[in-house]
Amino acid sequence: MAAKKKARRTTHRSSKGKKLYAVRDAKGRIKDIQTYKRAHGADLKRKAKAEGTAKKAKTKAKAKAKAKAKVKVTKGKVAKARVAAKTRVGKAKVAIRKAVKKAPVQARAAMKKAVKKMPPKAQKAVAKAEKQITKTVATMKKKAAATAKQAEAAVSKAQDSAEKTATSVLDQAKDLFQKASDAVESAVESVVPGQAK
Repeated sequence: MAAKKKARRTTHRSSKGKKLYAVRDAKGRIKDIQTYKRAHGADLKRKAKAEGTAKKAKTKAKAKAKAKAKVKVTKGKVAKARVAAKTRVGKAKVAIRKAVKKAPVQARAAMKKAVKKMPPKAQKAVAKAEKQITKTVATMKKKAAATAKQAEAAVSKAQDSAEKTATSVLDQAKDLFQKASDAVESAVESVVPGQAK
């Protein structure tokens, strides 16, 4: 059995010169006449099944690639934000440490400025008081060192006696510290009158 013939289209021209399609059946008889422009446009709009599925696959692949790219971008942004936050916290910590270190220096500078604004007599009195304070602090350190040595010697002799002597040494140190603080207060009161408690 012979294969069926397909319907064919042959081209013709109208009286005005327009191109036409003559649609024929399997036997060659003319079934319909169409303008070439319209028929060609309709042909272009139609797509083969394989062509349509390939296009769909391509669009799906593109959509997946875009989605992956967006996810990567968002992950990158989150990572950058975390790094930025950590660096901000780190910078804040460093700034706080620097401020804490500078605080005593700034306090001294402020004290010096305040002393410079005082009259000359008051400046001298403050200088004397500072000297007295430094002397008392130095003597306190020496005495504390001596008492610590005594305490160590006592500990090496006997544990019980060491505890007793340690308590007495601590009391002495407290008394010495109290005396030193009293001396500082009296020096400050003599320099700046009217601030006594």
